[in-house]
Amino acid sequence: MILESDIPAPPEMESRHSSNIDQRSGTLDGGKFTFRGPIDDVVHFTNEMVSLFKAQEWTVVKRVVNPTAGDLVFHKGNRDVEVNFRAGQLNPSMSEVTIIVRQTATPAPPPTVPSA
Repeated sequence: MILESDIPAPPEMESRHSSNIDQRSGTLDGGKFTFRGPIDDVVHFTNEMVSLFKAQEWTVVKRVVNPTAGDLVFHKGNRDVEVNFRAGQLNPSMSEVTIIVRQTATPAPPPTVPSA
């Protein structure tokens, strides 16, 4: 998990850089995290990341994958997590993953109807 939150880190990858971290009351609300490590099979990596996020009750909002890269977006509560990855073509162990955590707009409460 990233910073002991409900956001999974890519398996078998090392954290390389973190920035713009916003963490309150144990919830990670914002930040950008970069990882480097092996992606031997893009489809397997995608399925593994989706399983890890679903296990933490995240919903898959976007799943775009091609033979060498992918873009996944997950949603939970008032947060979105974007997972961008690129498999190292010459050296799979040099693949890179960027995870961006953002707060989304909180839905407005329903209007109150005055009673008569």
